[in-house]
Amino acid sequence: MKKTVLFILIFLAVGSACFYGIAKAMNRSDTILSESDVSSMIQQKYGGTIENASFSQKDDEPIYRITLLKDDIPYHITVNGENGEVQSLIKQKVEKLTSTQTKNDTEEEQKKSEQPPVSPTSDEPLISMEQARDIALQKVKGTFSSVEIEEEEGQTFYEVEIDQSKTREAKVMINAYSGHVDSITYENDDD
Repeated sequence: MKKTVLFILIFLAVGSACFYGIAKAMNRSDTILSESDVSSMIQQKYGGTIENASFSQKDDEPIYRITLLKDDIPYHITVNGENGEVQSLIKQKVEKLTSTQTKNDTEEEQKKSEQPPVSPTSDEPLISMEQARDIALQKVKGTFSSVEIEEEEGQTFYEVEIDQSKTREAKVMINAYSGHVDSITYENDDD
């Protein structure tokens, strides 16, 4: 009798696991958006011109990496290839040449930029954590979660986390001296 009950319990456990696996596989979207669909979605959402689009798989997740040029500023955008959801949007820094700059000036500045960045002097004030929070909430809708000050490669910045829903979070990186938003990264908790 005990062996029969044990056999039935094992059979039910294996059957439940199989059912769960099949249900999960059927819910998974196997359709991958085309590059032109993703490019169109990004242009409609942000405007500008698509400079480059590439496709890759990351941890079995289809990903598009898009370079968007808007107002002469390039943005690197990462998009989920199944549902078109923007996972990260990073504004790139661009230095414009003025008509008075020469090629030698440009080469000299390039050599300077290859050197490690120097932290601003202690005389330059940091923006407050509250200001960083407010800046982040102006850029991303949601509920403030946390703010931390960090230093990386000689740069001081605030990392502000904003909960957009129970499963989606935005991380906003803000220069601690200028208040400039350096990047916004979106993360999904698929648990």
